[in-house]
Amino acid sequence: INSGSSGINAEYGHGGKHCVLEDANIYTVDQLQKAGLHPIVILVKCKSSHEIRSVRNCTSEQAVKTISKSNKLEQEYLPKFTAIVNGSKCDDIFRAILSAVNNHKESLWLPIS
Repeated sequence: INSGSSGINAEYGHGGKHCVLEDANIYTVDQLQKAGLHPIVILVKCKSSHEIRSVRNCTSEQAVKTISKSNKLEQEYLPKFTAIVNGSKCDDIFRAILSAVNNHKESLWLPIS
């Protein structure tokens, strides 16, 4: 999936595969929904800047900004998220994401417009 500013082009197949968009913004989520795709939207949160720095290569200042941004996203767009996962290690975060995807692949709830 290309989520560039010119729009969204999606090419996907069958077979239980998922496309992962890292750092996708809310506009991208809205565009996917308008295109008839129903993404599993997961917010990954870390509780401290130390946790963020253990999974990403960043400065303390960048880690604090990331926490602030994720808190703001959660407050403003909570209904858009399928799941919010926490973890202090990459393996923990991966398992939590995998669990969230597996929990939502069996059924799909669509809003009535």
